[in-house]
Amino acid sequence: MIQVEVYSIVLITIILSLTFVVIGKTMRTLTLNEKPKGIALGAVLYVQTLSNFTIQNMGEKHGKRMAGYIGSVFIYILIANMFGLTGLQAPTSNYSVTLVLAIITFCLIQHAKIDANGFKGYLKGFFEPFFPFVIPNFFGTVAPLISLSLRLFGNVLSGTVIMTLLYTFTGWLSSFIPLIGGFNFVGVIVAPVLHLYFDMFSAFLQAFIFISLTSILIAVEYQD
Repeated sequence: MIQVEVYSIVLITIILSLTFVVIGKTMRTLTLNEKPKGIALGAVLYVQTLSNFTIQNMGEKHGKRMAGYIGSVFIYILIANMFGLTGLQAPTSNYSVTLVLAIITFCLIQHAKIDANGFKGYLKGFFEPFFPFVIPNFFGTVAPLISLSLRLFGNVLSGTVIMTLLYTFTGWLSSFIPLIGGFNFVGVIVAPVLHLYFDMFSAFLQAFIFISLTSILIAVEYQD
């Protein structure tokens, strides 16, 4: 049986792919002396903002390398978190989606650790300062994978559950209103304020937290 989030994932992928194609074609038509405007200006500002963000957190060398991933995962998580506004299920309310995103970040963290210490140094780090520390060191290595995936999943799912409960409750209240009791009149009045928080503000906040932790965790490995 296909999970309902799959339809949202496919739609988001199509929307983002078409958007990137349009932006790419628009950018190729620009000349060096031409000032970007409209969608091209938005794309330039987005790239500059994310590049500055990653460079500030990770340094010039590693920030430039990671800017593409950080920018891509931010826009995907943001759109996915806000997709509940369409009436469809937000992909990030499915743990499989957040786990995959966390696995990618986890692999990048391990790559950074190997790149900074070498493979032998990477393995040696599990047994420092003493051999028995291999167990806490192992769980310390896996902790970001669990933390990143569960934090994003839990926050998005909690918002979905709260809104579902709200609509159920307001629908029950509306049933007592004569003549229009079949229409969730109370929900229409109350829900927009909570949607503003859970589907917009929280959506941005959770996406920003994810890329912030990603960039910091990778940067820490290079600094060690």
